[in-house]
Amino acid sequence: MYLRGYTEGMEPKLEHPSPFEFSGGALCLDFVNTVGDRPHCDNEKLAGFADLLRWSAEAGILVEDQLGRLAREAARRPRLAHAAFRRAVQLRERLYRIFSKLATGGRPGDEDLDGLNRALAAALRHLRVEPEGDGFGWAWSTPRTHFDHLVWPVARSAAELLTSPETDLVRECASDRCSWMFVDRSRTHRRRWCDMKVCGNRAKARRHYLRKKRSSRR
Repeated sequence: MYLRGYTEGMEPKLEHPSPFEFSGGALCLDFVNTVGDRPHCDNEKLAGFADLLRWSAEAGILVEDQLGRLAREAARRPRLAHAAFRRAVQLRERLYRIFSKLATGGRPGDEDLDGLNRALAAALRHLRVEPEGDGFGWAWSTPRTHFDHLVWPVARSAAELLTSPETDLVRECASDRCSWMFVDRSRTHRRRWCDMKVCGNRAKARRHYLRKKRSSRR
């Protein structure tokens, strides 16, 4: 079986409302952003393997026939699917710690980098060059019952971001009710919010409320 190669910046085509957002600017950050408001994690989007499957499809990692087949495989092998889900969430939290440290000028811990490198080594063993149109492209070759492959492109994306000049542009949303990460590609590189329409407006509304409250006490 071959998974199509993920291309950074590709927009998933959705036919139904989705709980997922793809505004991080890199696949690995979009995966990190499947939960918010750390450390409380009140906005968890991945409750189980079925959610991981759906995210993978919307991120462009899976195509429709692969989604259905993997869902059936997971139903037949629930323990294996759940174990893969737990490892995926563990990787997600490692990536959050790595990029959150970088966003604040720190250095990621060795344990988290080692964990990423283990996931990366497992992934790259399955990366192949395949004919694609008139040229060639990347593809992932995976065993039919291998559930961990859903996060192999995530590990690759994290490695590519960490080794790129854009490492210095990784930011964490400034809202105290959000912990989403993003690559700040704004002209001035002073973007503060994951989404100005959500966290930015919420912060503006709170400042307005506090100003009115102080004024009423005078």
